[in-house]
Amino acid sequence: MSTEETVGQGDLRGEAPVAEAPQQEEAHRPLLSVDRSQGASSGSRHFLIAVDDSGKAKQDAQIELPLWLCRMRMQTNHDSEEAIQWAIDMFGRGSVFHLLHVVPEPQVEDTKLFVSHRFAKKLVAAKIPFKLHVIVGPTDTDSVTNVILKKAADVGARCIVMARHRMDDFEKAILLSFDQSGDVGAGIKAQAEAYLAAARASPDAWRICLDRFQSSGYAEVRFWCAQALTALAAQQQPPLPPQARGQLKAALLASGTGAAGGPPLPGFLKNKVAQAIVALAGREYPDEWTSFFQDLLGTLGAGPPAVDLFCRILAAVDQDIISLELPRSAEEAKQSMHFKDSMRERALGDIADAWCALLAAYTAPAPDTAAAVLETVQRYVHWIDIGLVANDRFVPLLFGALAAPQEGLRGAAADVLTEIVSKRMEATPKLTLIQQLGVVPVCARWQAGLPAVDEEPELAVKYSRLLAALATEVLEAWKKVENSVLSMAAVGLAVDAEAAADAQSACATASALLDALFPAVLAALRAGHDEVAAAVVPFLLSFVGRLRALQKRAGPDGVLPPGQAAHVPAILEALAACARFPQDSAAYEVAAASATERVAAEEEESAMADRRQDLFTLFRNAANLARPEAYRFVGGLLGAALSGGGGGSASWQDVEVSVTLLYQLGEGAPEGDMRPGSGVLAQLAAGVMQAESPASKHRLVALALLETYVRYSRVLAAGGGAALPAVDARFLDEHGMGHSSEAVSKRAAYLFCRLAKQLRANLRPLLPDILQRLQPHLAAIAATPTQEAPTTKGTGVTGGRGGAGQGLLGAVDDRLYAFEAAGLLLGQEELPAAEQRAWVAALLQPLVAQMEGNLAAAAAGGAAAAAAAMPGAPPPPALLVQQALEAVTRVGKGLALKLCTEQRPELGGLLVGALQAAVAAPRALPHNKQLRARFISFLHRMLECLGATLLPCLPPALEVLLNAQADACDVADVLLLLNQLLARFKEALAPVMQEMVPACVARVHTVLPADWDWSGARVTPAALATPTAVAAAAAGSPFSDKSAAASAAAGAGGAGSNEDLRERAELQRAYYSFCHSLVHNRLAGVLLGAPPGTLDAMLGALMRGAATHVDAGVRKTCVQAVERLVGEWCGGRRLRGAARLQGIRDEAVRRRGAAGGAGGGGVDIRDAAAISLLTEVAQSLQLVHQRCGEAYLSYLCTALLPSMGWPAEASQQLVAHITGSQPKALKDFLKVALQQLRQQQQQQAAANGRR
Repeated sequence: MSTEETVGQGDLRGEAPVAEAPQQEEAHRPLLSVDRSQGASSGSRHFLIAVDDSGKAKQDAQIELPLWLCRMRMQTNHDSEEAIQWAIDMFGRGSVFHLLHVVPEPQVEDTKLFVSHRFAKKLVAAKIPFKLHVIVGPTDTDSVTNVILKKAADVGARCIVMARHRMDDFEKAILLSFDQSGDVGAGIKAQAEAYLAAARASPDAWRICLDRFQSSGYAEVRFWCAQALTALAAQQQPPLPPQARGQLKAALLASGTGAAGGPPLPGFLKNKVAQAIVALAGREYPDEWTSFFQDLLGTLGAGPPAVDLFCRILAAVDQDIISLELPRSAEEAKQSMHFKDSMRERALGDIADAWCALLAAYTAPAPDTAAAVLETVQRYVHWIDIGLVANDRFVPLLFGALAAPQEGLRGAAADVLTEIVSKRMEATPKLTLIQQLGVVPVCARWQAGLPAVDEEPELAVKYSRLLAALATEVLEAWKKVENSVLSMAAVGLAVDAEAAADAQSACATASALLDALFPAVLAALRAGHDEVAAAVVPFLLSFVGRLRALQKRAGPDGVLPPGQAAHVPAILEALAACARFPQDSAAYEVAAASATERVAAEEEESAMADRRQDLFTLFRNAANLARPEAYRFVGGLLGAALSGGGGGSASWQDVEVSVTLLYQLGEGAPEGDMRPGSGVLAQLAAGVMQAESPASKHRLVALALLETYVRYSRVLAAGGGAALPAVDARFLDEHGMGHSSEAVSKRAAYLFCRLAKQLRANLRPLLPDILQRLQPHLAAIAATPTQEAPTTKGTGVTGGRGGAGQGLLGAVDDRLYAFEAAGLLLGQEELPAAEQRAWVAALLQPLVAQMEGNLAAAAAGGAAAAAAAMPGAPPPPALLVQQALEAVTRVGKGLALKLCTEQRPELGGLLVGALQAAVAAPRALPHNKQLRARFISFLHRMLECLGATLLPCLPPALEVLLNAQADACDVADVLLLLNQLLARFKEALAPVMQEMVPACVARVHTVLPADWDWSGARVTPAALATPTAVAAAAAGSPFSDKSAAASAAAGAGGAGSNEDLRERAELQRAYYSFCHSLVHNRLAGVLLGAPPGTLDAMLGALMRGAATHVDAGVRKTCVQAVERLVGEWCGGRRLRGAARLQGIRDEAVRRRGAAGGAGGGGVDIRDAAAISLLTEVAQSLQLVHQRCGEAYLSYLCTALLPSMGWPAEASQQLVAHITGSQPKALKDFLKVALQQLRQQQQQQAAANGRR
């Protein structure tokens, strides 16, 4: 006999259960026991609550018990819970309850779940000591009686309370299917779902589901049954019988309205009832259930429950039948339109009357019900006749709801008004409607601020949307009326006096309405709540756009009408208020005191950045309408903020927003306004540069100031640069790179670099001071590398620019821009040579020493990395090497080629010394991908600085990158670098290529294994998904032979993940591109001096790529390379290596070469890239014939073309075109011939398949 299992601690509030193993009859075994009676007193009474879970009707069985028996005859499926609750109420505190559950074997799993989670928790909540026992065994009357008697005797029970479960398999299956605890096994859940699927397919499914929906005590069961009834009502085949549908409709309406009695349904079940009713109506209305809406309206007298169901049914009608957002078939769309048209003709008038009656009846006594009615109305306004809601009866009720004290009711009324106002109409009737509604005076009263912005922000958002919709509709109507008159005049049509008068009257009306609404719109913008302000921004963008059109229409002077121009200052003021950080902002000054403060600040600043994007666009557009007014406004803000604002120091919020608005004005400003000395905008900027604010050390203010200095750098250069020393110092002191905030110091380095680019000459007199101030920052940056990506979102000045790099370069430390700035300032040829060399040497020597000093520790690997990981430890040596290497690269950006090679070659010598030190880095750390990427970037920069003088130093640097550990990606990077060198230096690179070509070819053919599929078929998406498709991809084309197919099939079995295959494929492409660049930059002769295996390997790879590669572009590259080699080597000239050239000529004849380039490997001849390939192949065929003579044509006809499946006749025609046609005619023939060959091969393959 097994011991009883215990309930987990979490199930019983953390107290450890005590297991016991009571003695039972052999036919029964204990399953679970929990002791929670430790807190009971010694004199406590003991009661036994016995549950018989047999499911059999045994109420009449005679059980002779010597104890007081309370037999519970429950009528619901909560028998056990009701029995426990009855015992709690009857016996109360001072008792110990023994809950005994006897279950048959099939119900073990779900019983453990129910007992441990539901019954035990009820007793825990009641604070009654208890012991819980679950016994598994036979559940016939005699067996259960014996178990109960023995347990009662064991515990000394004074009373036995009998409860009887009547949950059948149907309900248990539903409960199991809803289980989310994970306690129910997948097999049991699958059985439950299969059982339910069979029940749903039963002819009596609707009856079973309806019965359980009405009687079950489990919400899960009722929900599932309602869902099943909806599906049954909507299904096309087999449809429910008419009698069943009638019973179902009556029962569902009764349940939903409460007419069936019982407790009210919860909301989610009411929704399911509504959906089921609508599913029936969707099939029957209007042809069969003609009185659907009348039946529904007839239930409204039953009170709020019926009204609630009415609203839910109308919502389901809109969502499931009428809505255009649901994808529908053509038949379903037709049914939807039929339903909608019938509803419009037969029912909408009565429904609208009901809305009025319900709103009048329930606004005061039941505001939630009235709000539900209005939410329903909102769904229908956009497609019903506007007169049904915009009338003398409904509108007063709507405004009464808008003035109600309840937030939900007011919000619903505002939503309905928004829909009415937004309804599509002609311009003049729309203006008339808005006037008749009387909504403008109501909204105009909000000019002092929207109601409930602080207390009820969701309601304020609804008000703001109503206000925005109202203003937008008035503006659009105004534009339509104006445009109609203007368009008629533009085409030369006369506008009669009456029409002109009507248009003028409509425009005057619209203007008056907008004037009344505008203060309230700006009040919403100033509300300080994101969603409230965002609702009116689109309207303001449209309004400013219209003002811009009026200004353009006014002629060259562009003067706005006085009434319209008066709105611009108000718009600017409201935008400034909306863009200002709140007074209680979470944005900390320098550093966050805690992680919570930091997160709160980041969230607020991110939200402000998002909000400011549209606000600043609107601000710039509005400023462009009236720049003098904009300058006066921003100047006033700056004056108040920077002077202290009336005696006290201004808040950092005021300083930040005023400086940021000045920054925004500089985008696209007129040249005259930006002119130093005379431009108004330049004068404002000069005032900011000369002022000193106590708030300037706040990190957000510091960022705004630095950005503004750079934008108005022309002002710094003016007037002899009087303001330049002070501003330059701010970039380098505690306001910039020395700021305690890391974000400010990083951004300051980047901005100082931009300033140095723009003002190199102006900063030259200050260079000694700049270098002295900059040196501590440079030392700190070099010694403290960071891998953290900088933030990429700014608050309006910095915009979205970030310094994060991509790929292997990882995150770029923006502080390194300080080295670039130093290089730019030191790279001026006007500097004295000796001082310049000394400064550059002082800049580079510490960086070289940092690389050399950390390489040994970096190469040591594990120990150094582990030490660096300790808290407070210095950065990892490898990272220090990488930081120094990148710093040298940045310095080199300021040193021009001419300066380093012709004017001051000693500077080039310093860079060569840095290169010699840098070469050791990838040699010591061959597996460090980021360091490799930095080193390649460094080589690119050195080439820009040193040009051809660097070429002798290249082989050692490149050989380091081609070490034995270099993988496919590494080798591809080297080949890409060589391609760029070849394109730039051409024949001058010959000495370098003599060393590098053999090494590159050898490394490529080492990384690409012997069984590598050169056709590329292995790395197509289909091949990567299904490797067995490789052979078919290689063999299914007219220009392929059996050897190629066999090669592809063999290659498919090679080892390697999909990613590894892709990387090797990219290496193959880079290899072909390298070969192409080599031979097309007059360096093919390098191959003749290479070891014998080099040329053979390269030529073989090119021949295979030209003949079999699946990519037409790659194949064309190979064909062009082969063509260039044939053109150079197979002519009559005597070149070095003539003996080898004869072998190459034979190879060009023997192997397919260019002839195979037109097909094979899955190239689609119909593709545009394939047509370009055929053009290249046609030229190559004629070139090979010209160089190799008749022997090539003979080989084509007798060996090569037959092996590729070409008929003899087609082969002869090809030879004739090669010898006598123009390249275009040869290309056209190849296209037709290849298409015919493909069709023949497909037909033959189909015939073979049938056999």
